[in-house]
Amino acid sequence: MNEALVANKWYPHYKGPGRSYNNPYPTPQSVLRLAVGAEEYKFLSETVTTEHIRAAVVLPVAVPFEHLLAEPWGMSYKSATWRMLIVSTVDPLRWIELAQASGAVAWFKAHVQTMTYNWEPPELDATGNKVRPPNALGTQVFGPCKKHYKKKYNLAEVIYDINSRTATTREIGERHGISSATVSGIAKRARIKLMPGPK
Repeated sequence: MNEALVANKWYPHYKGPGRSYNNPYPTPQSVLRLAVGAEEYKFLSETVTTEHIRAAVVLPVAVPFEHLLAEPWGMSYKSATWRMLIVSTVDPLRWIELAQASGAVAWFKAHVQTMTYNWEPPELDATGNKVRPPNALGTQVFGPCKKHYKKKYNLAEVIYDINSRTATTREIGERHGISSATVSGIAKRARIKLMPGPK
């Protein structure tokens, strides 16, 4: 029965092509956008986006739901009278059937082009801080960058060049494909005095 679900419609409220009667629930995508504070239609996220939402259900508030969140990613949104569970799952139809057997009163399947969320460890820079993706939510980019730096470098070679005192931080950075700020940070952690730059 669930194989015939039309994508991005709440059931059993959906009554036919392009129609939705008496639908009291927001879309899962709008709930996620509201939760991250980005209510515009498209937003950038370091983790889950609306393209990772594969299924959702609505349960009465008193119904136990923890077993339904054993998925790669899930969230719970609670109103006064109902709770919405939103998940990124490998098999949306199996998950909806489990939710229906658990007491779901409404269900929602996303379109087939969505992808299951897969957590990856964050990328760290030379100082151990998380590298932010370009144009991440809340950041601004001012003009094009003239140089494109590599992210991987040989730390021992950078320290050797700093110790040799034959080049400035800018020259060492260009040689290894990193910024002069990264070179300065490496020198500081290694307790090496930098060669003064040109005056």
